[in-house]
Amino acid sequence: MSLVPKHKATEKIVALNKSRLAKLRREQEERKIRSKSTGKQISPFSIKKEGVQLILISDYHTPGVGKTSLLNLLTGASAQKIGKFTPIPEVGIYEHDKIRYQIVDMPSIMENASSGIGNGKEILAQLRACDLICFCVDLSRNFNTQLNLLIKELSNANIRINEEPPPLSIEKTGANKIQVFYLTKKAKANKNVPELSEKIKEIVHAGGMRNAIVKVYGKISLDQVVDAMNPSVVYKKSMILATKGDLPLTSDSFEKLKKKHVQKFPLIIGTSYVKKEIPSNFGEIVLDYLKKIKIYTMHKGIVAEKPLIMDQDPTVRDVALRVHKSFFDLFEYAVVVRKSARRQQRKKVGLDYKLEDNDIIQIHTTA
Repeated sequence: MSLVPKHKATEKIVALNKSRLAKLRREQEERKIRSKSTGKQISPFSIKKEGVQLILISDYHTPGVGKTSLLNLLTGASAQKIGKFTPIPEVGIYEHDKIRYQIVDMPSIMENASSGIGNGKEILAQLRACDLICFCVDLSRNFNTQLNLLIKELSNANIRINEEPPPLSIEKTGANKIQVFYLTKKAKANKNVPELSEKIKEIVHAGGMRNAIVKVYGKISLDQVVDAMNPSVVYKKSMILATKGDLPLTSDSFEKLKKKHVQKFPLIIGTSYVKKEIPSNFGEIVLDYLKKIKIYTMHKGIVAEKPLIMDQDPTVRDVALRVHKSFFDLFEYAVVVRKSARRQQRKKVGLDYKLEDNDIIQIHTTA
């Protein structure tokens, strides 16, 4: 695959082989899992998630990029380990507006980490479960070299950065071979739909499916079809934390970094451990970037101190299920208290009512 020239005429053969390779890798991983003993110890790289989890990553370099300094700046943890190589994860808790953020300083990612170099597979596996991946970039070095290595290793581990899942679904069926349906105007606007359909069928077949229904909802590429065939592909939000902003000439590097990479990384923040520079509302910035909001629950007129963190535009149903399934099963009605600049509203609502940031909700049940 590495020898195939990358252009329009070869995209089909590249996609076909990616699909076959992904199938073989899945089979290989399944064999490994079956062969492992059940009494294996828990890996030190497996961090139980608490609150909103952010993982700091960087490339491997001496001296270090400054991840541990950032961890200490945000949480006060691991002060004695600043300037030393971090062989296992270090964890600290940052609190803002009564929300806990678990900051994990992960060991540096080496070249070929996705193949297992430097505990790479264990490190990359943990990234798949976090809320936000923070690329720590040293402004005193070539930032392109650092980012290219990290993006490459994450991509090889099937972690897609700041990308939306492809607008298609693939469902295995019992018969009728492979069928492709274009269900929206955007989907039907794909170039040369008949030819695209044949290519999709070949990729799905190469991935191990003989009978399937493929539903396309928007503009797609063949690489996205390959990703949709691979259940190990995950899509993660990511930001850049630029370090060592106190050193000479780093302000110019920071501006160049933003200009070149802002499309791939919409959130780029400059920091300095020496000057103690990091936004005071860092937690608020993170929540906004993740498109999450705070919902407070209430019982007998007493509002909970800590909010629930929900995806934007949640309904009462989402909150009921989040609290406990019984609140949904026995749901009668809910009371929502919403504070605006002028007044406080109190409203009796049903399961489909949409909630907003800082809403207070009390759920009433039939039992």
